[in-house]
Amino acid sequence: MNIPLRSIIIASLMSLTLNAKTVTDAEGKSIILSDNINRVFGSSPPMNYLLYALNSDKMIGLNFAAKNAQNGADSKFLTKKFLSLPVIGSYHGSGQNINLENLIKHKPELVLIWQDDMMVQAIKKDMKKINTPTMMVQFREITDMPAAFRLAGNAIGESKRGEILAEYSQNIINEVKTNASKTKPVRYYYAEGLDGLSTECDRSFHVEAINFAGGVNVHKCNQSGLLGLEKISFETLLAYDPDVIIVQTAVVYNDIMLDPMWKNLKAIKNGRIHLVPSQPFNWIDRPPSFMRVLGIQWLSMILHPQTYKIDLNKRTKEFYDLFLHVKLTDIQTKNILGIK
Repeated sequence: MNIPLRSIIIASLMSLTLNAKTVTDAEGKSIILSDNINRVFGSSPPMNYLLYALNSDKMIGLNFAAKNAQNGADSKFLTKKFLSLPVIGSYHGSGQNINLENLIKHKPELVLIWQDDMMVQAIKKDMKKINTPTMMVQFREITDMPAAFRLAGNAIGESKRGEILAEYSQNIINEVKTNASKTKPVRYYYAEGLDGLSTECDRSFHVEAINFAGGVNVHKCNQSGLLGLEKISFETLLAYDPDVIIVQTAVVYNDIMLDPMWKNLKAIKNGRIHLVPSQPFNWIDRPPSFMRVLGIQWLSMILHPQTYKIDLNKRTKEFYDLFLHVKLTDIQTKNILGIK
């Protein structure tokens, strides 16, 4: 029996509708997505790492090499599949740019776009060239994270997981915010670059976590480029004389501790210089990922040790178990936190 083409088309459309859902993204755009999405790509590191927390098996590629100066990416804390994923590229950072042909080759069913004002228009323009659904996710501020977990989780079929991570994050955010509201902001300097004399402007998203935890950046400026990393002189840093210095990488931290010039700074004299933990991903920046949920707790203890009193060892184990599916030993926890 021959079935009319019109009937076949109607049946196909009904099948698609029955196995699809409509998701509204951060810009209010309605997106029709399959109920069974298994291949997702984040066009920026914050989005790809968000996917890792929700379900790493659904990732199709990385933005840059997993292990780098800012991110430890130890295999003890990450899945083998993640570490073997190809580098597709990114619209953010200094790594490999995205080649659309290469992206299409990996057959994404959904691309997550970070709603960042500095790049979003260029990304939208590029994404219109490929026949793949895209979804905008707001993730710049610390307070954006719970909603991001829910939105992305729902989109990729991980609603329950997204809700669990959202609730946990919201509780931590509320706790840290309450503590910061009761304390005087602490003047800090964020040391980046090869010599520690690159830093970020006070309103940069790169220092969002430090500001949220109750810090005030000594370097006031307007960001000069997409990457940040504003250069200053050592004389300028001496004039700032911050109360706390937060260092992005271990190499720079070690160099600072051996440099007699830096010993003239109040923060060094008082032992208030701290290296950002970077296992498996940086806790506060480059990229600003879900690790900031743990990072703001670490920062609160650094900035306000008299008022923010938690068992960070316990919190770290709790976080790794929930977000990374890793049960830390006491030795691993101490190593991650840099405790001797």
